[in-house]
Amino acid sequence: MGLDPVSLGVMSLVAGVAGAGMQGYSQYQAANYNAQVAANNQKIAQQNAGISLQQGTIAEENQRLKTGGMIAAIDTQQAASGIQTNSGSALNVRSSAAETGELDALTIRYNSQLAARNEMQAASNFGAQSSLYGAESGWAIDNSILGGASSVSDKWLKYQQTGVLGGGNAGDAAMSSVYYPWMN
Repeated sequence: MGLDPVSLGVMSLVAGVAGAGMQGYSQYQAANYNAQVAANNQKIAQQNAGISLQQGTIAEENQRLKTGGMIAAIDTQQAASGIQTNSGSALNVRSSAAETGELDALTIRYNSQLAARNEMQAASNFGAQSSLYGAESGWAIDNSILGGASSVSDKWLKYQQTGVLGGGNAGDAAMSSVYYPWMN
């Protein structure tokens, strides 16, 4: 014993509404998930920027300490060799080593600031992406509701015109023109 056409038609319409709702909810959940992932990535990128600056500061200090130790070793070697260390070439050698060491320290600082800037740019991009996904979560439900309503109304009209829902005669066609004037 099968179902009559009216029952099948109603079940089809109900399934269409339920499907649209499920699709909307699924898209909403996916967009919210993506928004949260992007927000987490933004926080991580911001943390990475801070870490880059901290590491750069430590490496810069270490470079200066290394340069100081190198200059002291040069001075000790020069004095042990009997060279006058406070003038002439000996002083120039130590000055040159100090300048080179300071340039290395400043290069380390610049590189860490560049890395931090790149991380902050990535954080900004993740923040924008999170906002976009947040907006999409609302659009997902709206689009599914509209798409589902359109699909259900198309089925309803088709079933009315073919008589599946008990209609299909001239009176129903006249009623359909009242409800759906664009169909005439």
